[in-house]
Amino acid sequence: MKRTYIRSLLVFVFASLFLTFSFVSTPAKAAAAATEAPSTHKAVLTTNRAAGTANYTVTGLDLTSDTALTINAVNSSTKKTAFTKNVTLDETNCKEGTFTGSITLADLKYAFANYTVTVTIGTKTLTAGTADFTIHTAKAGLSITGNTGAAVRTAAFVSKEATGGVLVPGTGNQISIQIWNKNRAESTAVTVGKAMGLNANQNWSVDVSKSGNYYGKWGAKAVVTNSNWKTQYTLASTEYNVVPSCTSFVTKKTKALEKKKAFAIQLSGLTNVFGVNGVTFQVFNSDGRQVATLSGKKKTASYYKEVTMKTLKYNLDLFTIKAVVIDSNNKTYTLAQTTKADQRMKKGTLTVTKKKNATCIYKLSGAYVPGNIKKVEFDIYRIKNGKKKKLGTYKAKASSNKKTYTVTVKNEAKGTYEVRAFATSAWKSRLLLKKKKFKLKKSDLGKNGWYYEKYKGKKYKFYYINNEKQTDLTKILKLKKSSSSHQNKFYIEVNRAACVVTIYMYNDETNKYDIPVKTCSVCVGSDIWTVAGTGGLHEKSAYTPIGTYSVCTNGQSVKYTMKPMHEPDGSTVYARWATHIVGNVYFHSIAVGTQSHYALPAVTYNKLGRPASAGCIRMAVADAKWIYDYTSTGNTIKIVKGSTKKPGPLGKAKTIKVKGGINYDPTDPGVPDSRKKKDYKAKRISGYLTKKGKKIGY
Repeated sequence: MKRTYIRSLLVFVFASLFLTFSFVSTPAKAAAAATEAPSTHKAVLTTNRAAGTANYTVTGLDLTSDTALTINAVNSSTKKTAFTKNVTLDETNCKEGTFTGSITLADLKYAFANYTVTVTIGTKTLTAGTADFTIHTAKAGLSITGNTGAAVRTAAFVSKEATGGVLVPGTGNQISIQIWNKNRAESTAVTVGKAMGLNANQNWSVDVSKSGNYYGKWGAKAVVTNSNWKTQYTLASTEYNVVPSCTSFVTKKTKALEKKKAFAIQLSGLTNVFGVNGVTFQVFNSDGRQVATLSGKKKTASYYKEVTMKTLKYNLDLFTIKAVVIDSNNKTYTLAQTTKADQRMKKGTLTVTKKKNATCIYKLSGAYVPGNIKKVEFDIYRIKNGKKKKLGTYKAKASSNKKTYTVTVKNEAKGTYEVRAFATSAWKSRLLLKKKKFKLKKSDLGKNGWYYEKYKGKKYKFYYINNEKQTDLTKILKLKKSSSSHQNKFYIEVNRAACVVTIYMYNDETNKYDIPVKTCSVCVGSDIWTVAGTGGLHEKSAYTPIGTYSVCTNGQSVKYTMKPMHEPDGSTVYARWATHIVGNVYFHSIAVGTQSHYALPAVTYNKLGRPASAGCIRMAVADAKWIYDYTSTGNTIKIVKGSTKKPGPLGKAKTIKVKGGINYDPTDPGVPDSRKKKDYKAKRISGYLTKKGKKIGY
């Protein structure tokens, strides 16, 4: 009994020790497990889109512990498992710890998408990668080119994939073109052109006429098919039009047609997918009302029709013409293109020019009547107390090209008048083109040519053109330039106060210098208070001397095309067309710092017409050159104190103003007219003189 007790006691002690040891050692084992080295399993996926396979490789396997694995492919969009494969690992499929395999499009039932491939080993799941089995529609393009009326078009499929890229995964892919009318369901699309292997780019010759007799917008799509698939996929789509087209749709006018009082309609290069049986032309007036329907006559490559004014009931209007195509199925289609026939009359421009003794020239320019104008007549009315009295009808004379019609009529009384221009058409209608009111004043009843008139109590001989006193008689008198063999008889007066030079010519009728030839606005000395003669002139004086002198007072012909002149500050300036008067006083253009046509300060030029010089008489280049060219040695020059209120019998000439940045004289013949014209248009100069002597703007 005692031995049994001892044995039981020993069993209890050992059991307690075992439990204590187990309790203490369990956490140590857990800690040891937590510090084990990480797994060496790896999974890698490569996708071969051209072959339609996703190849995976699993490494780091140990057959002593890794006995199986599972391959899963999950659709990245739907998150649904599309493929699962369980593999038992052994020495036949796992070599040196590596297992390989593949997933094909067939495995995925040809469902094109991105698939995430995972490998599960025991409790571990590794992501091998994503297989791109999508169709790259964004990198596909389709175009249909060709005339909208052509039956055969070109379909061009273009792949924008980079080199080596694959639009559609897998092998055996075929591409074809399908078309359908956009007014019908896409399911009605028919295949045109044979299917071809899907390469980077493809072209088809497509006969769109085989798809149905429908006009309008059509759809086209490039579809890919495969004998392994149950469906087809659209890679790219586009639209095109099936409508008749033409290369030209016009109206024509010729001299021959004008004689016929007609114009022609011509439609050229007409093509239609469904053929052409005929063409009709519809004519609409400006109110949109159809006024005629005409059948086009077939010519070699066009449809043609002549339209007479009689057909249009002699209505003058801007007509719109539409073309209606009748196809081989007797269906009609109206072309989008239209053309115009301008059968309106052009009323032209009517002018009234008043001449001597109230003679008026009536002129009609730019008028036109379809079928040509047979004659133009002017009806003249006088308006008195609100009533019109017809004075007569006058037939106008046509110019050789019939662009202008003129008649000269003498009116003998002042008052208000109206002139009306009428054209007689080829169909003998009298059509009112233009009318214009004008007035004749007492002054309009004369003044063309020479007139003796008084100015400041003296009588002068003036010349008028259309009642306007002429201020430059160079061309009227047909003046010749002064030379050793030709001397002009001039008297020149300088009105210092008014800054005006007036040139007078000797009159053989009166034996006086009483013909004012020309007036010039000038700059005289800035000192206008000094009234001395030449005795007070010195280097620093700034007055123009009062007195009587002559051109080249010393008796010698002293003229310079370019005159160096010394300024009071010792500098040298240059003046063109200088003519000597007395001492250091000259007529000359405004002096500049260099011998250039483009060195004139704008501020100096704008002083013309007021005192500003050091004593010389500054002029515009054109005026200085005139003095240089036409005055003769010994011509009298009288410089008077003068008056601003009485500048001279021809008045004070208008001066040109220039803006800053302009460095030339707008009257200088050395400056091209093109430059002057450009600056005048830009309002940088207020006027200019052309090389032919025509004044513009002043």
